[in-house]
This record gives sequence, C-alpha cells and structure tokens, in this order.
Amino acid sequence: MFRPNGKKGYIVECDSECGAVNYTGQTSFHQARNVTQVEGWEHRRIRGVWYNYCPNCAERADAGLDEAGVYFFKKASNE
Repeated sequence: MFRPNGKKGYIVECDSECGAVNYTGQTSFHQARNVTQVEGWEHRRIRGVWYNYCPNCAERADAGLDEAGVYFFKKASNE
C-alpha cells in the first residue's frame, strides 16, 4: 500500500505477509513508485486492484497465481 507521510514523503508497505516497509522520502507519488521499482519492489495489478511486493516476496511467489490457488515451486538445479 502506498500512503503519504506528510512532508517526509510516501511510505510503501508490502502487501504480502512479511510487513516490509519502504520510506521513500519522495513527496510525489510517481517519484516514490519509480524509486521503489529501482529498489526491486514490484507493483502488480490483479483484478483491478494494485498490490505492492518487496523484492523478497516478489521473487518467492506470483501473487496472481497464489490468489487463484495455483502454486508453482522452483526445482533445485540438480533435479
């Protein structure tokens, strides 16, 4: 979730269960979104709703598939 933090800029919270928070320091929504993308955050639109995922959560799962109840796991390189 993106939310303004007064003159300190926007705060971005991971919409997964980890609870990661990014204090962007940007007072413009578009600048805050750009900064988080450069830092590895992903912003996904699923069924008309925007979700924000920190780099760890974005890497571990595909939120759209999780929402649909479909799960894929990465195979180890030696298999």
